[in-house]
Amino acid sequence: MAVDIEQRVEDLLKHTGVWDETKETLRELLAEHKAGKLDPEDARYIEGLHKKVFQGRNSAAGPTAPLAKAGAQGTRDVREVKADNDDTATQRAPSGLATGELIAALRRDIDDIVTPADMPEAEEMLRHALHAALVAKLDEYEAKEEG
Repeated sequence: MAVDIEQRVEDLLKHTGVWDETKETLRELLAEHKAGKLDPEDARYIEGLHKKVFQGRNSAAGPTAPLAKAGAQGTRDVREVKADNDDTATQRAPSGLATGELIAALRRDIDDIVTPADMPEAEEMLRHALHAALVAKLDEYEAKEEG
């Protein structure tokens, strides 16, 4: 199992989709493992994250598929939950999404842009102008789709 943990950590450290903060944690856990002090919960975290990123593959050799949700029941360790919430791959819209559905999704994303209360007026005006331009472009695409 010693080689498995080390190999899994090395695979994860090489993966470009794993967050830097997660890589830092993995390096700390690898040091604990090499010192013989790795907690069994941390070993399960490494195994779960590796499985999530590589879809059960033993190494990083090969393309990764979209991430599957790791389903565990009962109480879960904080690190395990964090692994489930780490963005380890760029999420894309499913292929075959109708243009109207895609435009609606883009509208929701654009409308969800948050404007902090303490934002300088010039930046706020710029954000509003950008928002208006994006909405106008979406209106244009939507009119072409309907027409």
